[in-house]
Amino acid sequence: MVTIQTLLDGIPEKIRERQAQKVVLEKQFQTHMQDIVIYGCGNLGCNLGESLLAAGWEVRYYIDANKDTEPDKRILNLQDSADYLSPDALIIVAVYNIYREFAPIRALLREKGFQNIHSVLELRVWPELFQSGHLHDSLSWDIAHIPTDRVLRAYELMGDELSRQSFEDVLRFFISSTDVDFHLCPPEQQYMPGGVYQPLEKEHIIDCGAFDGDSMRAFAERLPGVGSYVGIEPDPKNYQRLQESIQRDLPEHLRAEAIQAAVSDSIGSAMFEAVGNSTSHITAGVRPGMVEVPVVTLDDVITEPVTLIKMDVEGFELRAIHGAERLILLNQPLLQICVYHRQSDLWEIPLYLRELLPNHRILLRNYAGVVEYVCYAVPADRVVSECGRL
Repeated sequence: MVTIQTLLDGIPEKIRERQAQKVVLEKQFQTHMQDIVIYGCGNLGCNLGESLLAAGWEVRYYIDANKDTEPDKRILNLQDSADYLSPDALIIVAVYNIYREFAPIRALLREKGFQNIHSVLELRVWPELFQSGHLHDSLSWDIAHIPTDRVLRAYELMGDELSRQSFEDVLRFFISSTDVDFHLCPPEQQYMPGGVYQPLEKEHIIDCGAFDGDSMRAFAERLPGVGSYVGIEPDPKNYQRLQESIQRDLPEHLRAEAIQAAVSDSIGSAMFEAVGNSTSHITAGVRPGMVEVPVVTLDDVITEPVTLIKMDVEGFELRAIHGAERLILLNQPLLQICVYHRQSDLWEIPLYLRELLPNHRILLRNYAGVVEYVCYAVPADRVVSECGRL
């Protein structure tokens, strides 16, 4: 508790430091406004480019070591980058595993002659850069409004030592963003038994944010048995892949279905950024390529017994839990909820899960660092004994 309180007490000083760092960063952007480059042409890099453009800063090129150079598409292979860019170009490295990958990527860029290299995390001192697009909630840095009392209460709910350490890691990332030694679990254990819960002989699974069936396939491979599976996915392309995977990868006798919808706390419809990958999400406004999708609650669409609910719904997790209250209270299932899409989910979701399920054990596991951390609410009779030792 002393460590958590100390982190929270240090917020005012961190805000002052951030304000000074923002002034320096703004000057660099002004100086290099014609030569802003993003390293990383994946989901994070592209989303960052959209956010920068909305803030008035256009990205000249994207560098990627795994893509061919296509200048007309503003894509440069790393090996060709020095042929198109000034050595003084402002390069922002945008990869999800930034803590492990930034140093080697920076070394590669320096070998090409570039020196003005920044991590995407350095941009968090300038919150206005993240006010548009999907990065607003997961990478913005709004520490001025962190509610100390609620954070401390959520920390007290953490059910083992590894959960408490993981909570502290993420809070430290929120407040400082530098020098965080995350305590990570193997990525393949996400949603799987790994010192978290005892699987049942037959799990009845609701998979919210089913993507293309990746979690479904992992469940089928690693759990002792899947009695039924319902995958809910709003993105049309992902939904098609999910249906195909159900037909291809699950045994015929297993009762499985796919529902094309988003989940929330009320029924209706919403505009959806359907990009055909794992970052598809509900969004405000209307842009080319967006689609209207139905929105459902689990209480309205699930009538059969359920033992396990997984939610990775791009920031709508808390609303989706509210829309499943009746189902959860009736079945008392194991819950696996992503809590990295919105800063406040780190404390608000555990607090609500404790209110809803007072006898479940609340655990937290981190699988990638700045993303992919999951809160589990585990029924008392399914808790792994002596779990969470560091």
